[in-house]
This record gives sequence, C-alpha cells and structure tokens, in this order.
Amino acid sequence: MKAKKIPGIPLQVKGQFHDTESIQKFKNAQETEQKYDVLKGRFFDINKWSTYSEGSIAEFTLCDSSGKTVHRLPSIGDYIKILLSNIKRSEKESYQWVRIDMIDQTNPNSIMIQCRPSKLPGDQFAGNTVHFHSAGTTCTFIISKGDDYIKMAIYGRNEKPNQNTDIISSIKNMFIAFKGVIGPSKIQWKQLADGMVSLK
Repeated sequence: MKAKKIPGIPLQVKGQFHDTESIQKFKNAQETEQKYDVLKGRFFDINKWSTYSEGSIAEFTLCDSSGKTVHRLPSIGDYIKILLSNIKRSEKESYQWVRIDMIDQTNPNSIMIQCRPSKLPGDQFAGNTVHFHSAGTTCTFIISKGDDYIKMAIYGRNEKPNQNTDIISSIKNMFIAFKGVIGPSKIQWKQLADGMVSLK
C-alpha cells in the first residue's frame, strides 16, 4: 500500500506512514452543516482531544511559543505537548513535543493543522528534538465535509526514529517507534478520528 497523495500533505519519501480516516454520514446537507460546526469546535479545542477518544490514547496540551499552557484557538508557532497513554508517566521527559507549522482554513469545506516533532519551546536553535520521531516527520490533521458527511483524517508522513539526541534516548526512540508505538498508534489515531466525528 502506498501513501495517499493529498494536497497540502508532504510526499512520503522514507520511513513509515499512515492514512487514518473516519467518516460520519447524515440525512441531509443541513444536518451535515450543523454537525460540521460542532466538529470545528472540537477540532480547535486541542486540550480536550483526549476526551473524544475511546480509551484516551493520549493527553494533548496546547502551549504557546514559550511552552506555557493556553486555552484558546491554536496558532502557527504554537506547540502541542503530548503524553502517550502507553508510556504515561508524570516525569517531564515522558512528554513528546510537536510544533504547529501550518493552519489552513482557505477551503470552506475543510480545515488543516500540520505539525512536526520539535525541540523544546523557546529553544529552537539549541538542544535536541523532544519526540520519538525525527524532525522530518509530519502529522497532519484535517476535518472536512461533503453534502451528507463529515470527516476527520490524520496523515503521518516520513516517520523515522529520532536520532538527534543522546545514545540512550536514541535507542529508546528506536524501540518506541518500531516496537512500542507505531503499530498500536495506528489503531489509536483511528480511535481519535472516530471519536471526533461521532456526533449522532
């Protein structure tokens, strides 16, 4: 299977990828429009994403450019701090960090948020990428609507273990990426997408 080619999504060049999509259908365009408005509210409330996923795959926290938790609409340059459920611990080093590089609302029928693994907020010119995937990986979240459906999709591209770190962390990242997270995460992303569009 090849990665889908979708406008705005980076081409798959190397490493792993996933195409995760969930659709909810409705009786007519009016109901679809109402449900899409609800989905947009969910989509932009990143701090609540975990509440929509069966089994709560992770905790998502929206942070500003300094790493401070914020409760507002996301902006380009913001960060999302992620604590995965299968490696949940309260220690600071358990968090994964991604930066929001793109938010596209130019299409009236879809919205896109694209992220990539990052260094710690406020330290973009020093330090290591704080994620088990490399900085070349992207994760793109898209919501969209048609005449009788709403859709949430999550596209991962060029997923490679993060080697931009110390030896111990590098080995740990390879283990997490290939053994502990990659397989289960595809199921977990599906659970998140399903939960986001479950609006009946």
